[in-house]
Amino acid sequence: MQNLLYPQKSNKKYRPEIDGIRAFAVLAVILNHFNKELLPNGYLGVDIFFVISGYVITSSISGKSNKNIKDFLSDFYSRRLKRITPALTIFLIIMAICISAFCSQPSVYLKTALTASFGLSNIYLYQNSTDYFASSTELNPFTQTWSLGIEEQFYFIYPLLSWVSGFSRNTINGSKYFFVILSLLGATSLSFFVYLYNYDQPAAYFLISSRFWEIAAGCLLFLGFKNSNRFKKLITKLPSLLIFSLMSILMILPNISSPIPNITMVFLTVILLISLNKNGVLYKLLTLKWVIFIGIISYPLYLWHWGILSLSKWTVGISNQTLIPIFTLILIISFLSYRFVELPLRSISIKRNLTITLGIGLIFFSAIISFILGRPYLGKLFLGKNEPDINNPESSLNCSSYLKTPRDLIIVGDSHALKLYSVMKECLPENQLKLASIYRTAFPRVNYSNPYLISKIKNNEKNYLLKEKFMKEYNSSEFNNNKKNIIIANRNPIYFYPSSSSDNLLLKSTFWNDNYTEVINKEQVISSWISKLREFAIENPKDNIYILLPPPEVNTKNNPLSICKKEWFRKNIPSFCFKGISMQESQIARKDFHLTLKKEVKEIPNLEIFDTFESFCNKKLSTCKVQTSGKLLYIDSNHLSEEGYRLILGKLFRNLK
Repeated sequence: MQNLLYPQKSNKKYRPEIDGIRAFAVLAVILNHFNKELLPNGYLGVDIFFVISGYVITSSISGKSNKNIKDFLSDFYSRRLKRITPALTIFLIIMAICISAFCSQPSVYLKTALTASFGLSNIYLYQNSTDYFASSTELNPFTQTWSLGIEEQFYFIYPLLSWVSGFSRNTINGSKYFFVILSLLGATSLSFFVYLYNYDQPAAYFLISSRFWEIAAGCLLFLGFKNSNRFKKLITKLPSLLIFSLMSILMILPNISSPIPNITMVFLTVILLISLNKNGVLYKLLTLKWVIFIGIISYPLYLWHWGILSLSKWTVGISNQTLIPIFTLILIISFLSYRFVELPLRSISIKRNLTITLGIGLIFFSAIISFILGRPYLGKLFLGKNEPDINNPESSLNCSSYLKTPRDLIIVGDSHALKLYSVMKECLPENQLKLASIYRTAFPRVNYSNPYLISKIKNNEKNYLLKEKFMKEYNSSEFNNNKKNIIIANRNPIYFYPSSSSDNLLLKSTFWNDNYTEVINKEQVISSWISKLREFAIENPKDNIYILLPPPEVNTKNNPLSICKKEWFRKNIPSFCFKGISMQESQIARKDFHLTLKKEVKEIPNLEIFDTFESFCNKKLSTCKVQTSGKLLYIDSNHLSEEGYRLILGKLFRNLK
């Protein structure tokens, strides 16, 4: 047991109190992740880890004799790979399998795991505009790997800087030059952090450019105070217990959106590491055997606690009844990871080149597993009940309760038309129903010459039709002599009021003028579209034309829909699922468009608007539902599930003339 507690006792550089500080940091992070109200700023434990990492890594290469840069780099990276990769690989593979079993749509999570294999998950999370403090982030079992990405990217820069400065070559002024280089880079990084925090918080949080200064602070601490000096003697007189108390108070204070808590915690950590002395009360507390042990297993604790908490939210939930079992499971698995993965590898002597080769092999192995689960095997490990596929002709929708329209029916529009057709073909005979769907495009199109769509048609002509192909279907012999009901189903009003980069792409793919220049004036776009709509209605006076306005959209970025569905392993649906969508927020995106459309089409006798909004929204509660009795009404942010179509089909059929 002694060897478990003090694996580096023979190392003269080993400071057991640092493991004690690690224990404090990891427990603060875990408490914050269990319940943010318990320790609002507990996430600052990660900042403590960064400082300690910088200090320990600089201490570990200090005074070593290296023959050449190849010898130095092979030693440096073999140690890092041996320390980080095996435990991370096992975590990524096991957690990737688990999330695939309990989440029906784990694609984003598996991409995080894949990028985490290469130490790039922080960049992936930033590119996806991830809000670390959002509830959706807690459902991704790999989110915590962002900090490992920061450290791994630091390790690519750090050894080169130490060699160029002369520090790792033990030159006379090597420490001094290294100190200057890290000070300049650290100051620049800190400036980025402060600036970006107000303008691009995800960048300030996730990117190495704005986190470099924290690890550099630990490096500078070692370089500046490895030898006794007047300033060090002055700081050692400060009561370390007071510094530790200030750090604890900072953890407890309410969370504020400011860089000040991070900067303060880094500063206090640096002061604490200097002020600790073996005769102090805090030193004795931090070097208690159980405290050191928590610090020693802090790496697997940090990895596994988040993954297990995330899986718990996908399954049994986190409550008073599950709290102790979950925490116990975290401790047991973390200990097993340390005891049977990390500890044996420390005692095995392997040649550096072989260590590096095996480490890289493990990286690619875990990445391949994540890729396979996210692509060819996506959804195949899911243990729950999959939503009926509304594109599947064997869909179980019962149409007997719906009236059959005597007229032929043609559905035209974007992917919403395709989804509606997939359901309606269960309710109408094939010779009475036609589909003309144009991918990512509002019907009628202002211009049909978009080269993006032409490439799509070449790939799949079955579902993506241009104007000529649509008119051929529309005027086919079997339909030509009949009066028709035409349903136009588009993802309106998103084409006219884009709210994200993805939505802007929709706008670009929809409205082009004759010179392929994008139409960016909102009023011009709406006016052009309504003009084309009016033309279409006038050209077909015998046909009844219905504009199907889509239901309110769900912000799946905040919370994935699949967690709102009851499963045998998830009996209790999270409370946010019952809150639904804010009716006020949903109205913002559609109000102007709806009013403009009503005003413009009211004088056209064969054109009507069918609004699905009321079927989903309750004016008294000011909310719009996303599930009913544990059954999802959506399959993604804007497309309805089979259950969702049940809410509107009856009313829609009764409105058809």
